[in-house]
Amino acid sequence: MLSSVKQCGCLLLAAMTVLLSGCGAASSNEPETTAATAATHTVTQPPATVSEPVSAPVSTDDSAYLDEGDISYNTLDIKTNINEIETTLDDFIEAQHFMGALYAKIGNDFEYVKAKGFANQGTHIENSIYRSFYAGSITQLFTAVAVMKLQEEKKLSLDDTLEKYFSGCVYGKEVTIRQLLTMTSGIPDYLTDSDGKKTVAPDLNGKLTQDDDEKNKATILSWILSQPREKVKKGAFAYSESNYYLLGEIIGTVTQTPYEAYLAEAVFQPADMNKTGFEPDETTARPYDSREDTALLCNAAVGYSAAGVITNISDLLKFIDALLAGQIIDKAGVKEMLTDHGSGYGYGAYVRGSYVSCAGKTDAYSAKLGFNTDKSQIFAAMSNYTDADPGLLHRSFRNYLLKFRN
Repeated sequence: MLSSVKQCGCLLLAAMTVLLSGCGAASSNEPETTAATAATHTVTQPPATVSEPVSAPVSTDDSAYLDEGDISYNTLDIKTNINEIETTLDDFIEAQHFMGALYAKIGNDFEYVKAKGFANQGTHIENSIYRSFYAGSITQLFTAVAVMKLQEEKKLSLDDTLEKYFSGCVYGKEVTIRQLLTMTSGIPDYLTDSDGKKTVAPDLNGKLTQDDDEKNKATILSWILSQPREKVKKGAFAYSESNYYLLGEIIGTVTQTPYEAYLAEAVFQPADMNKTGFEPDETTARPYDSREDTALLCNAAVGYSAAGVITNISDLLKFIDALLAGQIIDKAGVKEMLTDHGSGYGYGAYVRGSYVSCAGKTDAYSAKLGFNTDKSQIFAAMSNYTDADPGLLHRSFRNYLLKFRN
């Protein structure tokens, strides 16, 4: 991997031209193609020979856990079979009709970049690793890093109870920041997931709008803080995005700075994530097959600190580099974050051994991120098409790679 940001950006773009040959690499008129890419990631040149196509096996339910599984691969086998691996990943993308951008890395010998579909059909701008997408629940990984930074600076304690930050909260004396981080609070989710669609909770429907962020935030906070906790075993994992919504408010209270501004200063800037934020711009891919009942999730106050980040694959790679190098928070904090605290969950992501993963779904957008803490394995995929499934693509690819495991 490279030590120079500029060198990496050039090689990534060159590799996309060679590898993709028109399958969605950045168009010449895209303004973001001059942006720096990941600080230490480059793409290898394709081998001179091409293997025969390999049929794409279908992921089965009993192997679904491999989506977050910790797997060790035989690096010699990977190097010897690069052609087959590339062809198989191509086949998965075609078979699953994936549209978006994807980056995959295994060891030091296999790196893969792919982009398909349009970021904007009207202007003929194609998707690329520099196009921004809503990251959905991957946002929680950034929120967790911000909390750990504040703990490192002794501005809060993970053992603080919510009564310190939310007066009148019905469970203020019972729930700690640590429980929010580990999803063990039992607080109901303000978002629901039904039939593959994520929407706001039914009794929030009709109370939120696209054009009033302050009202939306107040309405959601009031709902979260007034809900009775679910009856779960003490310390039991129960996924709820409400936990991370509350963490955003705690960050704002502690820093006396809006959550979004604090993340820009304390998390995104140290990692040189210059295309990551909370408001769409000219580099943001448009949603395709957006649905009326899910579009509200793209409102900044609805996604907020649980699901509101907009980023691109290039910036996600920078984030992994900076986080694991201890450039955002110290390495002790990173280790605590990326440790299984029960039920395979750390702070803001699932953890299986050394493998960390998280996923997101926001309206037509979806994303998947997975990486080993030694960066020997990285998978990042983002899409702006409703029917795309980066999670299924990730799982299928990892299931196929079992043939190369140690």
